Amino acid sequence: MKQIASCLLLLLVTSPLAQVQGQSPSQTMSSAFFQEQVPREQMPPDQQAPPPRLSTPAKVQQQIEQHLNSEPALQNSRVSVDVDEDVVVLGGTVGTEQQHDLALRIAQSYAGDRKIVDKIKLTQQT
Repeated sequence: MKQIASCLLLLLVTSPLAQVQGQSPSQTMSSAFFQEQVPREQMPPDQQAPPPRLSTPAKVQQQIEQHLNSEPALQNSRVSVDVDEDVVVLGGTVGTEQQHDLALRIAQSYAGDRKIVDKIKLTQQT
């Protein structure tokens, strides 16, 4: 008797699952839920969204200046930084091409989508 009751219970539980499997995905409740979660418009894979503007010009300038001043390789250089909404302007002097490249990389790492204007001059060491 227990076996018959177990079989009936198993049949009752699995019959709704069999009906759901026979339906198209748009007819099931869970499929409708997942369809609503998918964004309707997606950016094409060959395009990227522009990076968000996360920091104010003053914050970006402060970050660049702090990193330039704390970099041991730039100890004997004098790099100035001026930042607005669209541009980061680097000026001043450095002693080597490596220092020049390093200052540019530091500025680029904090600039976000701002354009970098390079006005750094290389001094001749004697």
